[in-house]
Amino acid sequence: MRTPKDTLLLRSLEHSLAGRPAEAAQALFSLHALLDVHEEPEDLHYLLFARALSRRLEGSGAVTRNPYLDSEQEQEARQIDLFRLLMTHMPLASAADAVANALLVGLLRGHSEATLLDVGIGQARQDCGLLRELAKAGALPKRLTLVGVDPSGASLGQAEGAVAEVAREVGVAVRFVGLETPVESLADATWAALRGVPRPLVVNAAFALHHVAETPDSGGAARDRVLRRLRALEPTGLVLCEPNVDHHRAPVRERFRNAWNHFTRIFELLDTLDVPKQERAAIKRFFGREVDDVVGTVDESARCERHETAQSWLDRLRRAGFEPLETLARVRPSDVHPAVTLRREPGFVGISYRDDTLVAVLGARPVEGHR
Repeated sequence: MRTPKDTLLLRSLEHSLAGRPAEAAQALFSLHALLDVHEEPEDLHYLLFARALSRRLEGSGAVTRNPYLDSEQEQEARQIDLFRLLMTHMPLASAADAVANALLVGLLRGHSEATLLDVGIGQARQDCGLLRELAKAGALPKRLTLVGVDPSGASLGQAEGAVAEVAREVGVAVRFVGLETPVESLADATWAALRGVPRPLVVNAAFALHHVAETPDSGGAARDRVLRRLRALEPTGLVLCEPNVDHHRAPVRERFRNAWNHFTRIFELLDTLDVPKQERAAIKRFFGREVDDVVGTVDESARCERHETAQSWLDRLRRAGFEPLETLARVRPSDVHPAVTLRREPGFVGISYRDDTLVAVLGARPVEGHR
């Protein structure tokens, strides 16, 4: 049964989509009067979605100023600080790391030299963990080339320093190559140069490919084109981590429902953990910025958080000439939080909470003879 809060939130959405901004704003004000985020943890969930709808009203140009947005004081914490909190406390992220790194260790094991191409490397947090896992397993290559692709030059600089420090710690020679660009914008010459890196080549993309932008000339297939480019590099294997939800092609109403179900399930998981109240709220606000993008952005071309389901990624991988790694069925990460479970599905490992697969880790290899 819908609660009064649900009814007001959905009423605001319907008024917004019908071009009735005043009625939409009034529904949000009525909702806000029912919320007490200090006493009821779930009220923050309503507040985050209501804020996204308020941004949608402003983004549509239907209203010049929505005072609802001023009813909540946003935290001053930088997004990267919120991300660190997320990685410290959220078992979805740590479990995805554990599964992905177990696959990567298997792909890199037994080689004196190898290359890891990390798409969306960020500050190389996962890569540093991978180096330690390789050392622990006695599987470190003698020489590793790490190619990090990321649009942030500052992140690449931090990644290089962090990797160098861990490389000294575990005793491996790492050559770091930073490419400051989104992966879909890599030049043809760069793709050609990547074909000449030391082999074997392994590709990792953790929570990165859903950011690949659809450009006017992509024909709606920019992600397929990136995966075909990666396939053309003839990697030994490719590992992807992605949220398991459709925020890409789904129409607005369906996208709103998908976002509500996905993010509130994540929030429920967070509320079961022994995490200080203020830090729980901060992590929810981190996800709230994703809700803003998914629900509150009117200009479809400006959206960034275009998540897709695991099945959609599997279809894309098959079209690009990949097939699932056999080791997916055997991977046994050593450290997974008891609050989540691993669900083994054809072609991926799901990170689940209460029977909902919230994150998927996919592993693939090139199909021989595919053109």
